[in-house]
Order: sequence, then C-alpha cells, then structure tokens
Amino acid sequence: MKKHIFLALAALIFPTSLFAATMTLNTVDDGWVRTFGGDTVNTGDTTISVSQSGANIFNGIFEFNLAGIDDNATINSVAFEWTNTRFISNLGANAEVDLFAYLGDGSVTISDFNAAGDQVADTSVSTGGSPGDVNTIAFTDLTMFTSALLGDLLSVRFETDSFASFQIASLENQDWAAGRLIVDYTPGQVSAVPLPASGLLLLGALGGVAGLRRRNKT
Repeated sequence: MKKHIFLALAALIFPTSLFAATMTLNTVDDGWVRTFGGDTVNTGDTTISVSQSGANIFNGIFEFNLAGIDDNATINSVAFEWTNTRFISNLGANAEVDLFAYLGDGSVTISDFNAAGDQVADTSVSTGGSPGDVNTIAFTDLTMFTSALLGDLLSVRFETDSFASFQIASLENQDWAAGRLIVDYTPGQVSAVPLPASGLLLLGALGGVAGLRRRNKT
C-alpha cells in the first residue's frame, strides 16, 4: 500500500509524459465560396453548399482554432465530421470528397477558394441519406495539422467533383452541429517539476515509515 502511495506521489512531482487524449474542435467560422460569375463568399446561410457542375463550383470552408492542443503534441489521428442537412446527390452511387488543409486566418475569404494546401483526404461517400446524417472522413496526412499548431489556426476546404452535391450544417444552423475535427493526440513531454523542500521531506518520511514497517515485521 505504501509503495503505491509513494509511486503515485512521485508521478505527480516528476511527470514525464501524459496519456493520449481526444478533443473535438468546433469550427470558429465557416461558409462557401465560388468564383463562377463573379467572386462570392457566403458565411450567413444555415447550410454550406459543396458542389461541382462544370465550372460552377462551390467549395466549403471551415476554420479551426487549435489553441487547446499544445504545440509539441504528437498528433495520432484527425478526422473531419459533418452533418448533412439533406441527402447527398450525384449521378452515381458515390460522391467524391476531397479535403485540403492549410494554415488558417480565422475567417472565410475568397482566397480560400483555391488556397494552396495539403490534400488530407481523397475518398468518396455513398449518395442518398437523410437530413441529420453524420459523415466522418479521416485525414490521411497529418503534416499540415501539426504545422498549424504553432500558429493555432487551420483551414479545411471541402471540395467535390463529378456533379456531386452536399448540403452541410453551418454555425448558423439551429438543428444540427456545424463541422468539427475529432483529434486524437498525445501531449508533449513535460519537464520534471523542481521538488520543494517540503516534498523531499515528505518522500523521505514515507520511505522511513516503509522501512520501519519492514523491520517490525521481521
């Protein structure tokens, strides 16, 4: 019993690493952008349109603040999760999902339409479904997310092709949650905390008590 107390106290005084944690990051700004027929930025609708019909392209933009994750954390996985406000449509059985990540600025602007970034997902989801359905797409490349920890801001652009169409709940939607990131990470190494004199005395006292108990048993 004393050994367990001693180890627990030592772990509190001399932390070296922490266990993995999962955090949900909600978007801080979102909307859709397009350049067909003139530049358009829409951040006020309850839904975010993502579609492609020839040159008429709607891209969804989601801004995230990463300040809750320490800069030297190890990122184990990231997934983008969204809620549909209607069925997913396309000419075939599947609809393409292309996610791009790049350093963010906290707001949706026309420059987000084709901002350079890393493609973090290239996959597809089934068409159909119902309002309120939730889809989750895992990042296949975590490099940009890790880089964005230093500046705390990350942008995610949602694109599609082949005449697919999505309607995604936005921050203004009162019925369903807006886009979010599910992040699994391990906090970085924590430097040992200098032990106060009182702590040293307490550890010494526990060691002494344990020694006396052992001698009394013999």
